[in-house]
Amino acid sequence: MAQSTRNASEFGDLTPSAKLVHMVLQQDSPLTQSELIDRTELSSRTVRNALDRLETAELVDKNICLEDARKRVYSLQATH
Repeated sequence: MAQSTRNASEFGDLTPSAKLVHMVLQQDSPLTQSELIDRTELSSRTVRNALDRLETAELVDKNICLEDARKRVYSLQATH
């Protein structure tokens, strides 16, 4: 929960879909965009926009998927 407290001010500017994606990543990460679409039941465009907002707020990290280099995996940003 320290992660949520640290970034509480950034959450006020996030859309409900970005908050949902963040919550799913808190429960299980790393996940691909396709996995996030399945788990949130949001459209691909909505998930993509939510991930963009989370990246801009520096709440998630994007890395190359080791199983398929064409995909990216998303996880919560590590606390420093």
